Amino acid sequence: MSGLYAKTKASVQFLFVFACILALSGCGGGMAGMSMPWGGNTGVVTNDKNSMPDIGWQTQGDRRELAAQNQDVRQQAAAGTPLPKVRVALLLPLSGKNGELGQAMLKAAQMAMFDVGSANFELVPRDTKSTPEGAANAAQAAVNNHEALILGPVFADDLRMIRPIAQSANIPVISFSTDWKQAGGDTYIMGFMPFAQVARVAQYAQAKGYNHLGVFAPQTEYCDVVLSSLQRSGVNVVKIGRYSPQQSDLSEIVKDFAATSKQEGGEYQFNALMLPVGGEGLRSLMSVFAQNGVRTKDLRLLGTGLWDDPGLTRDPSVFGGWFAAPDPALRRDFERRYSENYGGSPPRLASLAYDATALSAVLARIGNPGQVYSRSALTNARGFAGIDGVFRFRSDGLTERGLAVLEIQSGRDVVIDPAPTAFISSGS
Repeated sequence: MSGLYAKTKASVQFLFVFACILALSGCGGGMAGMSMPWGGNTGVVTNDKNSMPDIGWQTQGDRRELAAQNQDVRQQAAAGTPLPKVRVALLLPLSGKNGELGQAMLKAAQMAMFDVGSANFELVPRDTKSTPEGAANAAQAAVNNHEALILGPVFADDLRMIRPIAQSANIPVISFSTDWKQAGGDTYIMGFMPFAQVARVAQYAQAKGYNHLGVFAPQTEYCDVVLSSLQRSGVNVVKIGRYSPQQSDLSEIVKDFAATSKQEGGEYQFNALMLPVGGEGLRSLMSVFAQNGVRTKDLRLLGTGLWDDPGLTRDPSVFGGWFAAPDPALRRDFERRYSENYGGSPPRLASLAYDATALSAVLARIGNPGQVYSRSALTNARGFAGIDGVFRFRSDGLTERGLAVLEIQSGRDVVIDPAPTAFISSGS
C-alpha cells in the first residue's frame, strides 16, 4: 500500500489548506503514527439546536487569508522544531453489524495519515463494536491512554454514551453523527446537517425567480428542522403538506395536496417544491406524484443533502432538481484514490473520517499539547478546508460548511453555483 501512496501523495497534499501552508511535501509521516490497539455570518451562539447557521458568508472569499493566519505554524514547521507527541482516538465500529462502514472509514483515515501525518501525531483506532457499550469502553480506553481528542463515534446512541466520559476527562469530541442536539460542551458535530443545506438551495432558487415555495414532507424531526430552516431563511413558503412516514399509501394525501395547491386556471400556488426525502423514499414519492397527476415537470424540485446520492442521477423523474452539498470535485479525487488503493467505492461518510483525521494531524503541529485541541483552535473563525470543502466549528458545537448548489442531470450532478473557498466573516 505504501508504494501506491508514494505515487499519489504529492498530488493530494493541496486538499487540506493547512497542509498546503505547512509545505508537507517534506514532512510526510507515513504510517509511523498509526496504532492498532483493537482486538483482531456565522450563526449566533445559541442553545437552540434547531438554529440554522447563516449562509450570508457563502460568497467567494480569498484563500490567501488562511495562509496569513497560519504564518506562525508554517514557520515552526519549517524550522524543524521538535514537537511533543499527540495521541488522538478514532472511535469506529470496526466489528459487528456496522463493521464494513467502520473499516472503510478507517481506510479513509489512513489515507489522511499518509497525506498529512507527521512523526509527532499518533492516531489510535478504537473499536466501538457497533454497540453503545462498546463505544463507552473505547472512550474510557482513550481516557486511560491520555488521548487528547476523540474523533467519532458515528452513531447518536454511541455519542450519548461517550459524552460524559469525555467531558469528565476534558477531552473534546468531534463526532461523525448528525445529532445536533448533542452539540456543545466541547462536543462538535461534523456530520452533514440540513440547516444550511436547506437555506442555501432555497435562497438560490428564490434569487433565480422561484419565489413561491411548496413543501411536501414526512412528519419527522428532520423535516421539522427543514421547515424551521426555511422559515428562518426568509424564503416565501406558500404551501406545506405533511404525511406520516409509516403510511404506506400516499395517494389520497398527494391528491389532496395537489388539489388544494391549485389556483384558478389550474396552475400551482408554488413554482418550486421542496422534497426533503432521499433514496427509495424519494423515488416512491415521485412515482405516486406521477400516478396522481402531479405535474412536477412544471416545478423546480428542491432537495436537501439526502439528494447527494449517485443513484438519483439515473432517475429521470428528478432530473433538473437542485440541492446544496459540498462541491463533489475534490471528493471525486478522493474516491478515485480510495478505489485505487483499496478497491471499491468509499461510503459517503468516509470523507468525514479523512477530513477529521487531517484536521487533527495538522493541528498537532502547533506543538503545545494543552492548546492543540483547545476550543479556540477548533473553533477558528477562518475554518478549515478538506475533501468536503471549507468548514468550521461554531462555538455551540455545530458545523458550518461552504456549500455548492448542484443540479441533478443524467449520469451526474452538475455544480450550478460554486461553493465558497473561504470564510469571509468572523466566526461565532
